[in-house]
Amino acid sequence: MIVRESKDAFTLITQHDHATISGEFFLHFKKDFISAEHYESLSFAIFQHDRAWLVPDAAPIWNDYLKRPYDFTDYPEELKVYFYKHGIEQVDRVNSYSALLCSLHYSSFFKNALSEAGRSFYQREVQRQKHLMHKLKIKNEFIQYQLQVLKFCDDLSLYVCLNRPGVPKSEEISMFKKGFENSELFNDKADAKIIASFSDRNALQFNYSPFVEKFDIKIPSKVMLKADIEKFGLLNVYQGLPLTYTTLKINK
Repeated sequence: MIVRESKDAFTLITQHDHATISGEFFLHFKKDFISAEHYESLSFAIFQHDRAWLVPDAAPIWNDYLKRPYDFTDYPEELKVYFYKHGIEQVDRVNSYSALLCSLHYSSFFKNALSEAGRSFYQREVQRQKHLMHKLKIKNEFIQYQLQVLKFCDDLSLYVCLNRPGVPKSEEISMFKKGFENSELFNDKADAKIIASFSDRNALQFNYSPFVEKFDIKIPSKVMLKADIEKFGLLNVYQGLPLTYTTLKINK
């Protein structure tokens, strides 16, 4: 779950909805930057890379220590890696190439894990990757390029989901203020990161656009009042709320 907090409310966006937004960004990339080889498998991986969160996000849980719903960064690790494993396996039933990309993406978060659960997950996924690389006869250099594409799409979506609409550059979340780590591939200027900013509450602009045209994205969320959570409980409030949609214009 992605959680944004304001004075009186929490805004919740599911990980799978965030992944769908990642896919929308991908579909609008200039084709100059995207290889046609395994294009459909890459697209499927991007759209489905967070399906592991479908079950846990259907019933969010409360973080007593931080006094807010758990999000994807602090969700209990043993549960997290359990769902990650099953999410990758679900993708693998449809497309093993896409599952390889999802495995590489998830395991990258646990490369230096200190916990037993994190280390075990990483080691298991490395074995899965070796098996799939051999089975599919994939070159490591090419799959790493595609992983970079997936991570850039993931970051673009996180940017619009984690930041409140229209936030000034000075108040953005810190991780994207100076640009996107995996964006150099999409910029004609060598080694220059792509930087995003809000031009107004409903529009996003870039120092260099990787997109072929202007387009809109819709961000589904549930806005939960803190007073309602205290009165009725997190799960009751969350499951009783309808989705609301924010439309954001992506400028070329």
